[in-house]
Amino acid sequence: MEKYVEINSMGYTLRGMMHIPENRNEKIPFVILFHGFQDDRNEINFVHTELSRRLCERGIGSVRFDFLGSGESDGCFEDITVSREVQNGLDILDYVDALPFVDSSRIALHGLSLGGCVAGMVAGLRKEKVKALSLWCPALDLVYNMREKNLCGQDVSDIEEKGYADVEGLRLSLDFYKDCLGIDPYAIASQFDKRVNLVHGDQDITASCDVSRKLKDMYGDRADLLIVSGAEHRFTSVPYRKARMESALRFLCNELKKG
Repeated sequence: MEKYVEINSMGYTLRGMMHIPENRNEKIPFVILFHGFQDDRNEINFVHTELSRRLCERGIGSVRFDFLGSGESDGCFEDITVSREVQNGLDILDYVDALPFVDSSRIALHGLSLGGCVAGMVAGLRKEKVKALSLWCPALDLVYNMREKNLCGQDVSDIEEKGYADVEGLRLSLDFYKDCLGIDPYAIASQFDKRVNLVHGDQDITASCDVSRKLKDMYGDRADLLIVSGAEHRFTSVPYRKARMESALRFLCNELKKG
């Protein structure tokens, strides 16, 4: 079953889609999916929609919300900061944790690109509530590069002068830049103490593959890392997409359906 849902976060309405397996006889494991920068809950080439549906076929529920200022949720793009997305993520986790049909001991987070950065930070802040962490092309480097006024290769050095950066016709606020100056995603994500699955393309110029390598080193034996040769940030081929999808499905099923 696919069901439209809404929650309140920081006074804004977040809108999303929940996937609930049919014929459930007990509380179910659950995955929360976080989308990336300038995307929405369906994600690049609808890949999060596919992941949710395939998880549902395997008896695992999920929810995909648009972050504040993205997709159908309240706000505009200028409202976005990394810290606000992290707060959205914490509020979504609390919402899922309170659902009567969800097994609170089997909740995983999954994130793509900046959503992977957010997922890692939420997992670090609420490690007692998160069973496993799945990351596709996590873009923690976006935060650190933004401190140098570089956004995914775009020079935004005029952001203080103009009060915003022009990102493909969208206004990225000065607040976004200032927020990046004050947060340390690696330090927060490092607090997570359970299993992690990382998938990254070695041709990714949007979020460096070095991010996933650093996370692998940081998490040690608790993390698996798949580097897909030839894949860029969008994983725009059938074989690349299949490799990424199957890695996440295998990991999430193994972690959430065991025990």
